[in-house]
This record gives sequence, structure tokens and C-alpha cells, in this order.
Amino acid sequence: MAITKHSTRPFSRFSLAAVTATAMGVATFGQSAFGVLASFLIDEFDVDRWQIGILVSASAFTGALLSPIFGRFTDRIGSVKSVIGVLILGMIAMVLVAVAPSYFVLVCGAVLSGVPNGWTNPATNALIVDNIVAGARGVVTGIKQSGVQMAAFLGGLLLPALAAATNWRLAFASFLVFPAVGLVGMWRRPEVERAPRIEGAPVSPIPTAVKWIAVYGTLIGMGVSATTTFLPLFAEESQGWTVAQAGRLIAGVGLVGFIARITWGSASERWLGHGRTLRLLAAQSAVAALLLALASAGSLPSWVLIPAALLIGSGAVAWNAVGMLAVMDYSLPELVGRGTGLAMLGFLTGIGIGAPLMGLSVDRLGSYTPGWVVLASLFFVCAVVAGRIHRTGTLAHV
Repeated sequence: MAITKHSTRPFSRFSLAAVTATAMGVATFGQSAFGVLASFLIDEFDVDRWQIGILVSASAFTGALLSPIFGRFTDRIGSVKSVIGVLILGMIAMVLVAVAPSYFVLVCGAVLSGVPNGWTNPATNALIVDNIVAGARGVVTGIKQSGVQMAAFLGGLLLPALAAATNWRLAFASFLVFPAVGLVGMWRRPEVERAPRIEGAPVSPIPTAVKWIAVYGTLIGMGVSATTTFLPLFAEESQGWTVAQAGRLIAGVGLVGFIARITWGSASERWLGHGRTLRLLAAQSAVAALLLALASAGSLPSWVLIPAALLIGSGAVAWNAVGMLAVMDYSLPELVGRGTGLAMLGFLTGIGIGAPLMGLSVDRLGSYTPGWVVLASLFFVCAVVAGRIHRTGTLAHV
């Protein structure tokens, strides 16, 4: 039985959703911001498109390597301390990116941003499991995961305008208000203690369904990073959109993703089941990638980027809410950190692979079309993997 320490500020459902969403947004902000600010970064540092992808990879691979470690670490030190650590490290990484005098230092900032990126899902998932019973986590988990999309929405909406009015550094630094607010929200929150594991007792294995979630996350992560990083640049370079219009496009992805993560999380928990929901998300993302390919080839007008962006935002981008909820539901409480770490190892590895490969494809082939076609194929494979998740997933009654 878990025992909560005395505190004058226990978590309400609203405060829990708010602080976890803030932590998620802070930890992943750089990944969307690098794409939105791509044209500014290319001009200032005189780099190629694939080097913008490297910034995403630097954050993602760091997070992927550290996520399993942070999963075990979170189970050991507790969820409250872990979320506070995420916010502090996220703030430090944002400062380093904002003041970077060279591309090398910018990459270092991206690497550092990968530390909270790899920690945030184990930490926030554990915080939810510690404070909300199984069967009632869908909405809070959806709001938590939507913190990523709210950060992408605000970044896409505000960064281009702020960068044009001042410079990209001040625009980026203005978002430091969010980790500061998150730390205030975590002040003197209660920690939950679990009975320590008996020495020599066997360690329960990570469920098979969680391992399939990691495979799914790897594939869909490649698609998410490629689309969110290069969709704005694709709109500018291939379809003749302005920087502001391209920024609003990615803001739309973030806004739709915010709503979709809450909606799909609740629907998955109450009606559809996690495997079926993940299959639907992958299928609609495949349709979106095909629309982008046809627009790139000139077979469809550029306005199809809008429904494609909406399908990506409500599909691939929203998978994380369902995936993380599935990890929590399929894992015993003492395995939530480890299971989340494995799932995020797959997802962040995919994030790290997708963006630079997409950029390299455009640089070498001179067209976005092949990349969009490959992404459509990856999303289709994700739908097949979701079937394995559905067949092997068993709810852990906690």
C-alpha cells in the first residue's frame, strides 16, 4: 500500500495535469522550435538542412540513450523529485540554446535538451500512477501529453513573429517562463512512497505489449520528427508559403495534437482499446503523408497541406498519449518507469533517425516527394505493429 507523506499542497487532478503538461512541453520544446526557426538558423550559422535535422537528432538520441536509465532512476527516487529535475534541466538547456555563439554550441544545447527529454515521460507517468487509480487516467494523461503539442502550437504561432520583431535568440528565450512556472507549481508537492523491493526477489519482466509499443514508437517517431521538422520548410520551399504561413501550419499541428491527445486518450481507455486506437492513428497518418507526396509532385494543390497537417496532428503526433497510457495500464506500478523508459528509447531513437534522413533526402534528391512516400510506408507498418499490441496487451489491475 502506498503511503503519502503529509503536505499542505496535495495534487488535485487539475494541478497534476497542469504540472505534467508543463514538464512535457519544456522537455520537448527544442524539437519543434528548431523546425520553426530553421530558416533563421540556416541563415545565421550557414548550415544545410540536414544539419537542422541533426539538432533534433542530438536531443532525441540523448533522450533515447538516457530514457531507460531515467526510468529506473525515477522508480528509485520518486516521481516528484524527478519532475522537478526535468524542469530544472529543461531551463538550463533552453538558456544554452538561446546564447549559443556557434553551431557547435547549438548542438551542445540540443544534446543537453535531450536529458530532460529522456526523463520527462518516466517522471510524469510515475507521477500520474502515484496519484490516480487505473481506469481514471485517460484525460489527465491526454492533457499531460498535450503539453508537447501546446508547446509546438505556441512555438509555431509566436516564434516567427517574435524572431522577426527582435531576433530568434530573444524569441526562444522568452519561453523560459514555462519552466519557471512549472517549478512554482511543483513547490512542496507530496511524494508517494512504495514498499521497497525485497532483496533477492525476482524482478518482473517488462510486458510483451510494452515491447511492441517500443517498436511502434520507433517507427512512428521517424515520421513525427520528419514531418514536424520539415513541414514548415516544405511549405516555404516547395509550395511558396511565407514563413508566417508555414509557422501557422505547424501551430495548427500543435493545436490539433493538443485536442487529439486528450480525446484519443479518453476514447482508448473507455471504448476502443489501446491497440485499435494506435492502428487508427497510424492509418490516418499514412493518408496524410500520401497527400504531402502528391502535393510535392504537383498532383494536388498546396492547400492540401492543411488537411495533411490536421491528420498528422490528430494521428502520429497524438500517439504518445495512447502509448503512454497503454504502458501505465499494461505495467505493474513498480515497472512503470522501466516500461516507459523502454518505450521512449524506441520513440526517441525514431525521432533522432527521421529528421536528418528526411533532410539528407531533400538535399541529395532535390525533392521532398521520396521522403513523404517512405513516411507513408512507415505509418502503414505502424498499423500492422498496432495489431500485435492489441493481441498481447493485458491490463495490470492496480
